[in-house]
Amino acid sequence: MKCTLVLALLALPLRAAELPSGIVSKIPKGYEVMTYAAGQLHDEGHTDYLVVIHHTNDTSDNPSPRPLLIYVQNPDNSFTLAARNDHVVMRADEGGQCDPFDDGEDGLVIKNRYFTVQNSVACGDHWTDYITFHYDARQHTWLFHKEIVESWVQNDDPNGDALKPGSRKVIDADVLHPVKFAAWLPRNK
Repeated sequence: MKCTLVLALLALPLRAAELPSGIVSKIPKGYEVMTYAAGQLHDEGHTDYLVVIHHTNDTSDNPSPRPLLIYVQNPDNSFTLAARNDHVVMRADEGGQCDPFDDGEDGLVIKNRYFTVQNSVACGDHWTDYITFHYDARQHTWLFHKEIVESWVQNDDPNGDALKPGSRKVIDADVLHPVKFAAWLPRNK
């Protein structure tokens, strides 16, 4: 019974209250934590954090910026804000009928110095916009790696699936002109 309870608790999503106090104390005034993910974001082997923050009254009628903050853990277990981008996480009103970040997939995924921000909707329109960055050890920062945008359309064939492929666009990083995480902007801005 105890083992089952522990496993169930480990499967719960992370909450702001579980963030290290060294990060919580650095959240800018007027913002609150929306979500976060923990993992290895650079070569130091420590647990680092991606933290999305927003204003408490963030809605589609009153959208606020949703900065994505990268906190790296130092050898003394303190945390440093290493980078910030206010544009990679979509605002509440940028998804049509749904919130493109809060109503979507996992939101944030970290794997082996790469991380992906997953913006997506599946109400009315159906689309995903996944933006991936990677840590570059030579530049000691995170660089844009790839953006994959996909959409699906309603299928009017009564014998087919509810959705059929619409379009897919892959935007790879330009290795000759790397874009740092903090400077990355959506294509339409």
